[in-house]
Amino acid sequence: MLSRKTLAIASLSTIVCTQAGLAEEAFKSSKFLTYPADSQKSYIATSVLMAVAIAGDNNPEQNRCLKRWLTENDGIGFPTVKAAMDRFPEHHPTGVIVAVLEKECGSFKFVAK
Repeated sequence: MLSRKTLAIASLSTIVCTQAGLAEEAFKSSKFLTYPADSQKSYIATSVLMAVAIAGDNNPEQNRCLKRWLTENDGIGFPTVKAAMDRFPEHHPTGVIVAVLEKECGSFKFVAK
């Protein structure tokens, strides 16, 4: 079973993403890529840290992979994520980030313990 901590983190993430969606009905990667580089970096890093926290409660190997990926990409501005957003401009930025992370470090589909 997922821990209460993981469920709380997932719930908070959902609330934050949903509220942003209400404020701007169609937040797309194309819009995200118009933001200043520092804002982009902060948004992506925060999303990756959320993924690290979730993986930490569910998959230690994935957690290590995500931490390594974050360390390697934070200093260079997450070019893989931005390239994916450029390829999929109609998708929500968070969805693109998750897709890149899953490609690099595996699925976020966890089996209940």
